[in-house]
Amino acid sequence: MNFFKAIFLGTQLFFICFLGLEKIKLSFEIRKLNFNQENLKSEFENFKDINLKLITQLHTDISPAIIERKAKEILGMVKKAPVKIINYGNEED
Repeated sequence: MNFFKAIFLGTQLFFICFLGLEKIKLSFEIRKLNFNQENLKSEFENFKDINLKLITQLHTDISPAIIERKAKEILGMVKKAPVKIINYGNEED
């Protein structure tokens, strides 16, 4: 009878140690997953900001005034500023 009690107690002790180690392992995994989740949340916020900036840029780039200005530049229809010519020739005072 004592032999069976010893085996039973040994088995229980083994399972308690095993489950304790599993608990520690799972707590590390949970901590790692929480850290990854926080990183993913911050990256998601950054991507949302970038997406908003890109959408804004898209709407400004396809506005009729911008398209017209770029077309005039490409076709050479933009007025050039007059060039001021300074003559340093023979000046008689």
